[in-house]
Amino acid sequence: MNLSNRQRHEQRLRIRRLVISALSHGMLLIILGSALTLNLLNSISWEHYFLFIITAAVTQAGFWLIIHYDLNLKLDDPSMTLLQMSTAIIWFSLVISELPEVRGALLILYVMVMLFGIFQLSMLEFAFAGLLSLVCFGAVIIADISFRPEITSLKLSIMQWIILATAQTWIALFGSYVRKLSERLKRQRSVLKASNDKMVRTNEELEQAMLQLDEIAGTDELTGILNRRRFFQEAEARLHNIDNYQACALCMIDIDYFKGINDRYGHQCGDQVLEQFSRIASSCLRTTDLFGRYGGEEFILLLPHNNQESGIKVAERIRQSFSSHCFNELEQGLSFTLSAGITLHRWGEPLENTLKRADDALYRAKKGGRNQTVYISGARNQPA
Repeated sequence: MNLSNRQRHEQRLRIRRLVISALSHGMLLIILGSALTLNLLNSISWEHYFLFIITAAVTQAGFWLIIHYDLNLKLDDPSMTLLQMSTAIIWFSLVISELPEVRGALLILYVMVMLFGIFQLSMLEFAFAGLLSLVCFGAVIIADISFRPEITSLKLSIMQWIILATAQTWIALFGSYVRKLSERLKRQRSVLKASNDKMVRTNEELEQAMLQLDEIAGTDELTGILNRRRFFQEAEARLHNIDNYQACALCMIDIDYFKGINDRYGHQCGDQVLEQFSRIASSCLRTTDLFGRYGGEEFILLLPHNNQESGIKVAERIRQSFSSHCFNELEQGLSFTLSAGITLHRWGEPLENTLKRADDALYRAKKGGRNQTVYISGARNQPA
């Protein structure tokens, strides 16, 4: 039988409880053996003693085999608490029946058995175990009166039975109180667990909402790409972790004559041009590239692991893809162009310095006739 981790854990706990039961039997047998050795008991022989050892070993070994081979899991009560208690009560009664000299002291054994099931049994099962102990002890008294009347005191035996009944009644009341307290603690623990689970879910939802808000706060509302603030946050983090031998290109892009687009076709059509450009540029970029809206019709790119040649190729690919796109929804065959300025980031320099060179390159591209990419070297000036 394949058991879950929880079932294996519960089986180990049942074995431990069985060990406690076996130790209780063993302690009584040790006491009896010591008394026999010292000739303190006259009504029990070594033959009876070995019989007690065999019956205790057989019953405890039987329970161990049932749990070891997981046969107890087929029962309504896999712990077999009531069955173990009933077996112990009968076995203790047999031992007590042979020890009239110390019978009063051994009544504590019934109380020990009842404590064994105080957390496991229902009220009805607990009452059954208590009643069984009274019946078994009553049978011991009747056997004494029948077979050993000369050494039996009826009044003393009845008094012992009354004491046992009183103790079992107290144990039943105490067990009822303990079970109610345990059930209350379980309910409180269940409520607390439900509250903790709800709190965890709420925290997860809150974290998810915070992530969504953070994403919204860092996204340009029109184009869906990074806004200026978030772009520089991400770029600073990327450049901080980049090695000094890894080239990194920064590119500034401006859509040519965008003011004329707004004046001629309206701002709504201008927004369509910006959205379409963002889609075209995004399709030309890698997932590791950063793409953001700098402001108005200006956009900015951070291209990690790109040198002068590859950076220019990326900018040209975007420029050519955009200029070849026709905005037929505005006017049949209508297309637009863009200008780009690109430079390489110097390792360790402030991002603002790199941005200024890229902006100077963009200015040269626009001044030189637009619809082109201009590169300005990021190499440091060497002394003469």
